[in-house]
Formats: sequence, structure tokens, C-alpha cells
Amino acid sequence: FISSIFPMGGRVGEPVKIEMEGWNLQNASLTPPPADAKPGVHILAATNGQFASNQVRFALDTLPECLDQEPNDNPSQAQKVTLPIIVNGRMDREGDWDVFEVEGHAGETIVMEVNARRLGSPMDSFVKVTTADGKVIGLNDDHFDTTTGWNTDHADSYLMVKLPADGKYFVHLGDTRRHAGKAYAYRLRISPPRPDFALCVAPSRIIVRKNNSAAVTVYAIRKDGFNGPIQVSLKDLPQGVESAGVTVAGNQEAV
Repeated sequence: FISSIFPMGGRVGEPVKIEMEGWNLQNASLTPPPADAKPGVHILAATNGQFASNQVRFALDTLPECLDQEPNDNPSQAQKVTLPIIVNGRMDREGDWDVFEVEGHAGETIVMEVNARRLGSPMDSFVKVTTADGKVIGLNDDHFDTTTGWNTDHADSYLMVKLPADGKYFVHLGDTRRHAGKAYAYRLRISPPRPDFALCVAPSRIIVRKNNSAAVTVYAIRKDGFNGPIQVSLKDLPQGVESAGVTVAGNQEAV
């Protein structure tokens, strides 16, 4: 049984060694996604001959990656990172803060996104951005993510800020309950916005009687400030079934 893994993700096409914590794993192995795997969340399980473990979630992304380097508990010890970057780290002790230093320019927009709870970590993240003199310019605790399905404990953080001036900025990440341990892992993306969208359809399955019609609702999940129109059409329909398609306007969330 796997209780946690680290890191909880990696870069597409690059090798990664995954550490496992749990029970009866002495002779088990956990194989990362194949080299040609696409970005996204992949489901892994450890194996030992005919035995297999519970499944865990492992994220792949295209951005450069690094590991959290202690000590980095305050701005004077901050770990310098170059954007864009995904930091893989842990809350090492109760009340731990991980602080990262970035260089920014006036009017530049940067995004801080935590992936922890959505990947199976118990971490309840909290992220804030401060200037070199300690002024807070943005903070976030829980961010609602409509793509996580039945997960109702939205404890991952997301923050998009516009920098007021040229200079150093500090990204602070901690656990709101001050909890820590090997299981309290995270993936922190610090990058310029990557505008994108995902689509969800409800219901996911329909039955249409002959010579009748049916309607579905398409939900647009907009990411990193994407506000453009989205053209939606149905692909590879069976013979005799037609759909005119529709456009989700830039100010719409559903159609």
C-alpha cells in the first residue's frame, strides 16, 4: 500500500526517480509514465510480481522542474528560481514555510498554482506574494477547481498577480494547519500565464430516440485568464445524427 510518493510529478520526456512511502513495498517497484506520455495526470501503481498496490496520481508538465532546497524559510534564505518553473517540495516540519525569490518587472503578470490535494497530498496550501520590503501584493488559501470531479475539499491555492515595479519578489508557501511530514508534498508552478481552457459536458452520455433531439450543456473551464470565444462541434457523429455546433462566447461559462 502506497501512502505517498515524491515527487508527485515530472517533466515530459525526462527521467524521474519516484520515492514511495507505505507498507509492504520492500520488493515493489513504481514505474513512471513512458517517455512518450503526454502532459496531464497519470495513474500509477507499484507492482511486485502478481501483486499490485493502490493507485496514485502523477502529473506531467512541459515546464522546467526543480526541487525545494532547504533552508528557505524566510526571504533572507529564499531559494532563487528562474521563471517558468515547477518546484517539487514538502512541508518538512510543523509550521514550515518555503520561500522562493523571483525577479519581476513592472506590469508583468505571474501565476502561482499549487498542486497538492488534487494529487493526493494532505497538504492544505496557502500562498502569498510579497515585495522586497515585505508588502503583501496577493494571497490565496483555497481555489475552487471545477475539473476535479467529486473532490469537494478544494485546498489547493492559485494566485495571479500583476507586479507593481521592477525588482525582487518572494513567493511564500505553507500549510494553513501548520502540518508537515513526508506525505505533505506539493508541486508549485510559478510562471507567466498560460491561457487555456478545458471543456466538460453534462450529461456525459445521452440516448436519442429516432426522429428526436437531445441537448447537452457544455461548460468551459477557463485557465490563467483565458477569455476568448470557444467553437464547439461534435466529431465523428453516427450516420443520420446532426449537430450545428455552438460558440461559447468570451463572457460565457456554459452553453
